[in-house]
Amino acid sequence: MNIDQKESQPANKSGFSLIEILLVMLITSMLVLRISAAFRQVHMLRSRIENNRPAYQQSRLILDTIRSELGCLYSPSSGQEQQLTFFVLSSTPDGTTQLSFYTLNPAWKNTAISSYPANVGYIFSTDSQSEHKFLVRTEQLCAGEKAIAAPTKDTILNGLSEFNVWAIGRDSDFSPDSWKSNLECKQIPPKAVKVQLIWFIGNNKHDFQTIVRIPCQAGLLAR
Repeated sequence: MNIDQKESQPANKSGFSLIEILLVMLITSMLVLRISAAFRQVHMLRSRIENNRPAYQQSRLILDTIRSELGCLYSPSSGQEQQLTFFVLSSTPDGTTQLSFYTLNPAWKNTAISSYPANVGYIFSTDSQSEHKFLVRTEQLCAGEKAIAAPTKDTILNGLSEFNVWAIGRDSDFSPDSWKSNLECKQIPPKAVKVQLIWFIGNNKHDFQTIVRIPCQAGLLAR
């Protein structure tokens, strides 16, 4: 009797059922898909950063240089009868922007070769034939209002979409209507200058801005 009962009991099964195997395969497939999607996102982000890196580096260099130079704005003496225009900002309808000023700190790439002030200019324009846009920097070392070296001219940016500059007069507030794209100063420097660089990389717009407050000190006034 005992022998018959033992023979009638089902034997213990080992291994996994088909449903269990399919469930494990489903979970594994979901994990692989999630990891693959995360990897693609990281790869796309890294590629975007690498593509944008030159624009970020160049924009930072330009804005840091202009900020440093405008922070040491200088008004050379030019006599009592005719005062020198030491800060000139002009913007034309065709998209040409020109910023020119005297500075005690010509700081392009921190390669100032002397302690002399300089007349520095930034000109942004478009080639009429190729429609290529470029930013040119000029520099001429001076002693007071007298040039003591030949001017230099360098194209410092290619492919820039927009270069915009605005200034606020000393007697104005910081309201949006106070910023002007055309301003000349002979006696009192502007209160502040705002510089904007815009790049279009693919379908993405990259906007870089800085605002430089100009100190109103005795050294800035025409003597």
